[in-house]
Amino acid sequence: MTEQEFWQHLGTINRKALQHGDEETAVAPLVERLSHLGEAEIYQFEECLAHALYRLDGAQYASHAGDSGQSSDGFLYARCFVVGLGKEHYEQVLADPAKMSQLSEGWFESLLYVAEEAWARVTGRAAEEWEYETSVSYETGSNEDGWQEDML
Repeated sequence: MTEQEFWQHLGTINRKALQHGDEETAVAPLVERLSHLGEAEIYQFEECLAHALYRLDGAQYASHAGDSGQSSDGFLYARCFVVGLGKEHYEQVLADPAKMSQLSEGWFESLLYVAEEAWARVTGRAAEEWEYETSVSYETGSNEDGWQEDML
């Protein structure tokens, strides 16, 4: 899956619902779209998502994420919110970590589960059976370069 295709898929997120805190409504169109792909493409989507979140994992972003930057889970969900708002916003935040401050109340945890939900629909298996592991971790603190002292 190309980066362009990844962002096209993310473009199906209901951003109005996302900005009103209705995560389930926000992700529903994305899960539906991914459900029409094959397993390999769903894995590729998950890989792209992990890389996007990994790139935002760093002290310079956390320091601008308000209260969300103070906890591992909160910061991960805030990074999901940035990705969920689309490529243009994501690139703005990458270029200027201070733009995270506008998102300190926004979380989007549900984004983390769209690939496994789509995979479950495609395979007929339970989402709990999802075992795909990405080449990078999106968990807070995984991007060691982003947390170096000289990055602060």
